[in-house]
Amino acid sequence: MSETPLRSPIPGIIQSIVVKEGQSIKCGDTVVFINVMKMENPVVAHTNGTIKKILVKEWDEIHFGDPLLIIEEE
Repeated sequence: MSETPLRSPIPGIIQSIVVKEGQSIKCGDTVVFINVMKMENPVVAHTNGTIKKILVKEWDEIHFGDPLLIIEEE
């Protein structure tokens, strides 16, 4: 199994994290919401797997390409 980071597709503020470490996810599941100019933008998983590590917390300012979490692929 390989571990891959899920990177931010946009800059903004982490509004909410809707997964927990150890949780199983499927491709397309929403994992994080990023607030950009008062708009809530979902970030979805790009693969099936398990959340290995969450690298951000709510209200963190993030930039394009920043790693948000690590997914251990199935």
